[in-house]
Amino acid sequence: MKRIFFVWVLCLCGGILKSAPLGPFNAALLDQLKADYQKGDKSVNQYIEFIEKKATPYLKMPLLSVTAKKKLPPSKDPRDYMTLAPYWWPDSTKADGLPYIRKDGERNPEVYEYPERENANLLGDAVSCLGILYYITGKEVYADACANLLRTWFIDSKLGMNPNMTYAQHIPGIKKIRAAGFIDSRRFCRALGVAKLIELSTGWPSSDNKKLDEWAAAFCYWMENSTQGQTEAHAGNNHGLWYEAIHLMVLAYLDRTDRIREVAEQNILPKIGAQLADDGSLPQELKRTLSLHYSTFALEALMEANQITSQIGINLWNTPASNGKAASQAVAYLYPYYLHPESWKFKQIKPFDSSRAAILLYEAGIALNNPQYLDTAKHIGLKYSSSNMETLLYLVLKKNE
Repeated sequence: MKRIFFVWVLCLCGGILKSAPLGPFNAALLDQLKADYQKGDKSVNQYIEFIEKKATPYLKMPLLSVTAKKKLPPSKDPRDYMTLAPYWWPDSTKADGLPYIRKDGERNPEVYEYPERENANLLGDAVSCLGILYYITGKEVYADACANLLRTWFIDSKLGMNPNMTYAQHIPGIKKIRAAGFIDSRRFCRALGVAKLIELSTGWPSSDNKKLDEWAAAFCYWMENSTQGQTEAHAGNNHGLWYEAIHLMVLAYLDRTDRIREVAEQNILPKIGAQLADDGSLPQELKRTLSLHYSTFALEALMEANQITSQIGINLWNTPASNGKAASQAVAYLYPYYLHPESWKFKQIKPFDSSRAAILLYEAGIALNNPQYLDTAKHIGLKYSSSNMETLLYLVLKKNE
């Protein structure tokens, strides 16, 4: 495993691996896995066989749709995505509980009565796993299952989602439509990006591809022109960064490299400059009751954006904003706390998942050519047995248990 780690780092830093389509994944890791699998590398083949076993439930799972809801949105259209804002609860001082009140960091169990959020999570995991397995192994069974999931969620005439997020993270008792719910779309937009991995499959005909192109274009128009989309775009915390990361996912699917460059240079870099304090902290995230989580979450948006922009030559980690601040400062600020989360001096009411730090430090270490970050990422590591599909490509960090 140690040999694989350092060989991959050399390949990735040298930038010699690039043939995967533009999308929301580490293309170099994806292509390295594919190359090693095709060469018959024993450890890689064993890992892919392990993932294939993990993927078995995805081959048999029911198809997912936004119409599988018990409560209709105000539009009365079941094809409109709708979820409940997670940190809002009934007001115990009111007979009807309305309007709901905010308890930051405390998830209201009512959110699970609106299945879109959990189904979008499941869709993202399933499509990512199946699409990546098809890309690496060439086995059509994975592309077929991936295509069925994509077709049902996005483009089916009766079950497919309308290309908007108007009713995302609804708050009972509050009539004003919220912008913050747009962040939910990161889950299914990752799935959208993975669709490009199965474009050569017989199970994904050109007619379906055309319909998904049309859906993505309509969703892109909505997010760029709706009041909600523009409100979220101007958010001064992690929501603003995630808006841009999601924006790039959709633009990457549409092959809009011209707009990707504009968004990176004109939107993302200024937001990094505005959100960073002089010491590299993210003050808006430090106010939260899950402050280490949200500080990391903001950088995860940047990480996912950089996975796309790096493929067209823009490194978001080390490129300074006009005020001289760069995302590398935020990584340096958080680094000691990733080594010792217990030393975090701000509020964190739930345990922090250190595996997130491993992936973040790995991605930043590659982008910043920082061996210390890479070594620490490997030291923290990831569970080899994990079924978390966001870790699928990171064999370099997996630890046998």
